[in-house]
Amino acid sequence: MVQKKGRRTWITALAVLLILLAVIGTIALIRGLNSGKADPYAQNGDSSSTNSSDNDTQKQETNTDTQKDTDTKKDDSGSEPALDPSTVSTIDIAPMEITVSYVKGTGGFQYEVLRTSNGTRYVEFRSADLVGTKCTNDVGTFASILANPTDTESATLTKTTTVDGVKYGLSLEGSTCTSNQEKLQAYQKSFSDAFSLLKKMN
Repeated sequence: MVQKKGRRTWITALAVLLILLAVIGTIALIRGLNSGKADPYAQNGDSSSTNSSDNDTQKQETNTDTQKDTDTKKDDSGSEPALDPSTVSTIDIAPMEITVSYVKGTGGFQYEVLRTSNGTRYVEFRSADLVGTKCTNDVGTFASILANPTDTESATLTKTTTVDGVKYGLSLEGSTCTSNQEKLQAYQKSFSDAFSLLKKMN
């Protein structure tokens, strides 16, 4: 009688163990099959962002080769930009709800969204490769895009475009501070050539 009870306990324990192993194996198989699917929350490339509480700012570092391509679009004059769409990338500036285009190939950069003393919102683009030693606290700024610039601010702009009734202006930094004037010009040309493609975020 004792042998039968012991055998029954042993068989029951073995059955429970087999069921547990089957459940674990099934879970592992399901996870393995799903591992090939893209994570909808994963970000491409080396992009990272940090928020700051000062002056309504946001920074983001990006790599020009990891951003999405964009289609060409007419500027204010109605003329089509002479750009090959395959050479153009975009970056979303979420705090300003705009998508900025630039020509690929210059390298990585950062942006920071700020406000002027007049309250004008603008995004400043920077590259560590452009930081020089001639100016105090130089951060390698090469261009800025202002939303609804004042008349005084408009006088310093290189280009303007209007999107959904909002005027945007491109301001290019002078070469006084930079450590690499050739690279500064390349960054500025990249953003200037594609500036007319600026659009509202989808």
